[in-house]
Amino acid sequence: MNRNLCTGLISPSSFLLSLLDSIGIWYEEIDFEKDLFSNYSTLIYEGSKLTSDKKHQIFDFLSSGGCLLEISLDPSFFKTQISKSFSKTVFNSSSQTEFDRISYLDIYSEWASSDESDLFSGLIDFQKHKSDSINIGFIGLDLSSLPVASDYTRKQFISPFKVLPDEIVNKVSRDSLNDILELSLQKLFLQQKLPFIKKWNSPEPNPVFGFRIDSDFGSKESLTQIYRLLNSCHIQATWFLHVQEHEEYLSFFKSFNNQEIALHGYKHGYSSSASKIRQNIETGLNIMKQEGLKPNGFCTPYGIWNSGLEKVLSDYDFNYTSEFTTGYDCTPFFIPESEYLQIAVHPVCTGSLSRKGYSEDQMEAYFFDIYEQRKNLFKPIFLYHHPMQKGLNLFQEVFERANSDNLTNITFDEYANFWRERNNLEFSASFNEGEIQIESNNPNQYLYITTSANKFDLIPSKTQRISKTSYSSFKYAYPSLPSFVESDKLHNNPLNLIKTNFLDWKNRQRL
Repeated sequence: MNRNLCTGLISPSSFLLSLLDSIGIWYEEIDFEKDLFSNYSTLIYEGSKLTSDKKHQIFDFLSSGGCLLEISLDPSFFKTQISKSFSKTVFNSSSQTEFDRISYLDIYSEWASSDESDLFSGLIDFQKHKSDSINIGFIGLDLSSLPVASDYTRKQFISPFKVLPDEIVNKVSRDSLNDILELSLQKLFLQQKLPFIKKWNSPEPNPVFGFRIDSDFGSKESLTQIYRLLNSCHIQATWFLHVQEHEEYLSFFKSFNNQEIALHGYKHGYSSSASKIRQNIETGLNIMKQEGLKPNGFCTPYGIWNSGLEKVLSDYDFNYTSEFTTGYDCTPFFIPESEYLQIAVHPVCTGSLSRKGYSEDQMEAYFFDIYEQRKNLFKPIFLYHHPMQKGLNLFQEVFERANSDNLTNITFDEYANFWRERNNLEFSASFNEGEIQIESNNPNQYLYITTSANKFDLIPSKTQRISKTSYSSFKYAYPSLPSFVESDKLHNNPLNLIKTNFLDWKNRQRL
């Protein structure tokens, strides 16, 4: 029987849509007038009200062999004893291979756990409904009540060394949430012996590598030193300019070959006032344009997203922005209910490590640990640096490794262009008697396709028919998960974090 490899959504939340767009699957809002089993492989339900007739249709869909993923604090189709609690972090103590890549999930909200599962302490579970195989998945979250883009806190980050670095970032670890959602869907597809297909996250088969420089108070000499290193290693980077600091020699940046010049603001200061933010952006843009520099990207000083910034950005046509407090260490994403594209980075820099007493050798080990974790999972790697901080030379080793690994080095603007094109890629896929039929409106990208938990292939995103049964050209190298003791350290030293927060707030310059 012909099956569409489509995920049907039932009254989806804006957060769910943002996550699914980042993952890149084919989804549609469900049409109950259609035959559910032939048109959808898996359904996602978040707890909206359903008529008895629609519930009956979903139960028929499950009985026919379809699958359902229920994301809710009060599941209707997933049947087991549920407990609720509030947590900052839910840790992964399970040995289920599909989820081995995820060590913990930050949620800072209420969640529900299945008493029959140890996967993320019961946050995730799977069960059979009138079937010999798993056909219902459960994630005990209310996506609509999770912290939003402007909700942030100071977090510590796992490190090979005793003292953990910290930074202010979004409360939700979006990358882990992306993975949980994707792997749950993939498991349900594979349970039906159906291939799982999504859009690839890079313009090339190899993962993306990007580097960002925030020019904060950097001298011309320190900026030149960074550029020479980048140029010698043939690395394209993105420079976010603190315009006031370089106002007397802005034309200097026009000599940077194969580099992107973006805006950090005229002054390096924070404000929640829309008028002050607008003035800071407008002044910076005007002065840069007078020097022949036209930035397509923006990141706000201190990386803090707020309602004032969100309001002001609607007046400009930036291709992307990049703030820690909307998301970090994840694929690009559109902030829910907006058109703002975020290019996320790893939020810890050498300055953060230096303040914790790291030597340059320890800094290098820290960044290589981040690099290897993300490379082994075929995820984009974005690091950043400030010109007046220690540790520049260690990045030569990182750049050389990226080159030797043939990573796809592009600027933030190039990645944003790719991501918008990816977002506009429309594809459909159906499966019938071992053959996959793909229809697409863009043949110039890649699709990820798998029939197993840890291997996959990449195929051109063109209209085509495929008869393969195994997809194994690429294999994940799963990172070793930190022990519970190591992970639990993330919430140690709360008084130190409060002290750091106070000092950071006190020393933060205002517009």
